[in-house]
Amino acid sequence: MPRRTSRSKNNAAKNHFLRAVDKGKFLKSGTSFYRFRAFFGEKMSGDRGSSLPWSWQQVSSCPLAARVSHTCNVVGGRLVLFGGTSVAQSKEPLNDVVVFDPVAGWEKVRCKTEGPARSHHAAVTILDRYVCVVGGWDGKQRTSAVSLLDTESFSWSDLCPGPGNDPPAGLSSHTCTKLSETEMLVVGREGGVRMQRRFGSVFHLKVDAEKGQYEYREAAYHASSRSGHTANVIKVPGEKTCALMVFGGRDSGDYEIIGTWKPSKIQVEEARCSDLEAGFTKLIEQGVAKKQAPKGVHHHTASTIGRYVVVYGGECFARARDTVCHDIFLFDTGGKHAIWYHLKPWNEKNSLKRSGHATCILNGQMLVVGGVGPDAKTPCGDIYSLKIN
Repeated sequence: MPRRTSRSKNNAAKNHFLRAVDKGKFLKSGTSFYRFRAFFGEKMSGDRGSSLPWSWQQVSSCPLAARVSHTCNVVGGRLVLFGGTSVAQSKEPLNDVVVFDPVAGWEKVRCKTEGPARSHHAAVTILDRYVCVVGGWDGKQRTSAVSLLDTESFSWSDLCPGPGNDPPAGLSSHTCTKLSETEMLVVGREGGVRMQRRFGSVFHLKVDAEKGQYEYREAAYHASSRSGHTANVIKVPGEKTCALMVFGGRDSGDYEIIGTWKPSKIQVEEARCSDLEAGFTKLIEQGVAKKQAPKGVHHHTASTIGRYVVVYGGECFARARDTVCHDIFLFDTGGKHAIWYHLKPWNEKNSLKRSGHATCILNGQMLVVGGVGPDAKTPCGDIYSLKIN
């Protein structure tokens, strides 16, 4: 039997969903049917500026997604939200797990075992089954502990440190970038330059899901003091190697390139968004996206989409008021030299300000989940998709 393509799977999911609605089956959490039509490419009333070259399109909304400083991972074609806080700058982290399925809707999962409370943590998907939660604020202190959520059984397990473990100081607002199914690279933390120099700034993290163990090891690389930054594996422009691009988390628009790997030695996670990648290229060719480098931001997101690293939102350091950003910057790695491009909102209709949010790639769409809005205080429960018209 021939394998079904991703497009045929998406059409099958759409038809399944529409049949369920026709039979009178309603989505969980009271989510309205019309909000899901946009997820399958149909127009909805939440479209911000459909006649513009690019815009934000609302695809769903649910109070369960209203959180900040959380994580959102794609596992098995679903979004898995974990932790964060329900109020900005709260010191009481959440420990709940919320799942968004494009067909079934929203669900707050009852896990078989209680998970850790975390905010300002990092999380990566392992083997398209586990969500590996690394560090974060646990309500009392910053921690470097590692926990696994098995999304098949929805059970938690706290991993034990291995014999060679050399952990960093407590982590929060750090990054954890996946290099393979067992190895990650942890960069930065909250705290000053003095703490960074004393405890190191870059660590290898090896995770063995079967043995239930983890081990930190300080890396030979060094990064500037950062927190609330992003770290993405990129293909180095003009070379046949990969490296880690670290951006933001400090009052500077500079980025750092850390490490060097052959593409065959690491797992480069490129989102399969050929339409979106082609759309970015078209906006550059049309002059809509203009050459401009970003200034310093933190608590933004960065998604690797083909040749582009898409940096969105966050809070800027330069202003005392109106600090939450709505800008999109494209870091183009496809040429001999990397180039920054700026997608500036045309007006308020396609302006979407977010900070402390999460960005995921699902079904070829870049989705923005949670985070605070323009007031930098109120978490948002809407999910938006970036649309290039």
